[in-house]
Amino acid sequence: MIKEYSLSLISLLKGVVYEHQKAAWTNLTDYEADVKKYFSTIGLELFMDKSEGYAFLKQVDFEEETALPKLAEKRQLDFHTSLLCLVLRKYLLENDAQGGTVRAIIPQQEIINRVKLFMPSAPDEAKQQDKIITTINKVIDIGFLRKVEDNADNYEIHRIIKGFVNADEIDDTLKRLEAYAAEKKTTE
Repeated sequence: MIKEYSLSLISLLKGVVYEHQKAAWTNLTDYEADVKKYFSTIGLELFMDKSEGYAFLKQVDFEEETALPKLAEKRQLDFHTSLLCLVLRKYLLENDAQGGTVRAIIPQQEIINRVKLFMPSAPDEAKQQDKIITTINKVIDIGFLRKVEDNADNYEIHRIIKGFVNADEIDDTLKRLEAYAAEKKTTE
């Protein structure tokens, strides 16, 4: 028997549900309690941020004796991808603090310049820039960033990054990376 909230269930199983997906978002907000109850029976938790306009599923961590198989495996991000995610999250915080628009748009060159601050100097600047652009594409694949169709190298930072990158840890981590990069520059 199909439930009234089947649209929400299917949409969430496919990935993130955004507010601009009107039918799925409305269905999800209307049946939020039912959706939470449904997924809790299989060890999944609904994470919904109505103010930012996104929702996704997280697997609940259980004790070892009641552990269920993982629906999606966690994957370790490489250094450059982690760094870029931190830089984008910090940019989003700055944008919000300045009363910026809901859509946080950042030019590619701005991304490159911000990431370079935390990387040791490279003998080949072009190679380093290519590495950053490759990393931008990885972050697009993860779903935290998208290329804006504007004939310029601009990107939109998806607000879902807030659900995965803890704002409290950004400054400390970036300070350590900046110190590491500065140390590497002085020893060369």
